[in-house]
Amino acid sequence: MGTSTSCAGGKAGSPFDPEWLAGDANEDIAAGEGDAGDEMQAGEAGGEHGYDDTEDAAGEPAGSDEVTGMPEVAPDRRFASARTKMSAYLASGGRDPLRSAAKSMINKGMGGPRRAASTMRRTAQGAGQLGQFLAEARDGTDTRVRDWVERVRAADLSANDLVLELVKEVIPDTGSIDDESLRNAAAEALGKLYESDPDIDIFDLTDQQISDAIGYTIANDVCNRMDLQLGQTYERLKHQPQEVQRYRNDVKEWVHEEVRTVMEQYRTVQLNPQRLAREVLASALRVFAE
Repeated sequence: MGTSTSCAGGKAGSPFDPEWLAGDANEDIAAGEGDAGDEMQAGEAGGEHGYDDTEDAAGEPAGSDEVTGMPEVAPDRRFASARTKMSAYLASGGRDPLRSAAKSMINKGMGGPRRAASTMRRTAQGAGQLGQFLAEARDGTDTRVRDWVERVRAADLSANDLVLELVKEVIPDTGSIDDESLRNAAAEALGKLYESDPDIDIFDLTDQQISDAIGYTIANDVCNRMDLQLGQTYERLKHQPQEVQRYRNDVKEWVHEEVRTVMEQYRTVQLNPQRLAREVLASALRVFAE
C-alpha cells in the first residue's frame, strides 16, 4: 500500500506534526472555528448544486470538528493502541478490530479527525489537483494543459506509461514521503479507472469518473498512512508474504468501501475537484474516527 517502511512515530513530548509541516498546521486547524457549522453541506447552501467557487481563508474542509483544548503535543506511544488492535485484526481477521485500529490511529495517534485532516492536507490538495487537471484536459479550458494533452496523445503511450506521465505532470517529485505516497495513490487510482473500463479515454472523463479518481486517490493515501503508522505490526508478526498481502488487500477494500460511502453524498453536486477532495477527506476521517 504505497510506502514500504513503517514509522515508529514521534518521541514523547513531540508535536503531532513534524516541524516542516507544522509551520502552518495550527492555522489550518484553527481556521473557521466560529463558522464551521455554517459551512455548506452537499445539497444545501451554495446554490443549486451545493458548491460554489469560493473557499475559506485557509481552504479548510467544511464541517470539521471543534479543536478547542486539543493538545499541541502528542501523547507518548500514541500509535501503540492502534498497533495492538491491528495485531488483533491480523490474528483473527474481521472488520471490528480493523475499525478499532483505524479509530485509535485517527483519534489518539493523529489527534482527532480535524487535526488528521490538517496533517493529511497534502492528500486533499493532490487529489484535488488531479481532478482539476482531468477536468481541464477534458474541457480544454487551459492552454498549457491542452498543449500537454496534445503532445502526450501524439506519443501514443501505453495506458501504464500514460498514467505515469500524467501523475508526474500533476504531482511533481519533491522527494518528500507524503508526495511519494500521493503519487503512488494517484497512479493506482487512475489504474483502477482503466480496470473498470480498459477503453476509457483518460482525457475525456465524465464528472463521475473524475470524482471517482479523487475518491480512489484519497482512499489509497489513507491506506498508505495506515501502512506507514501501523506497518510495524506486519513486520513483527511471522506471516508469509502472501498472507500479509492478503490482509493488506482486505484493509484497502475496507477503506475503499468507507470512502465510497462518503462519496455517495456528493453524487449529485456540481464538480469542484479541490473542494470535493477536501470535504471527502475530512468526512472520511470523521467516519474512521467513530
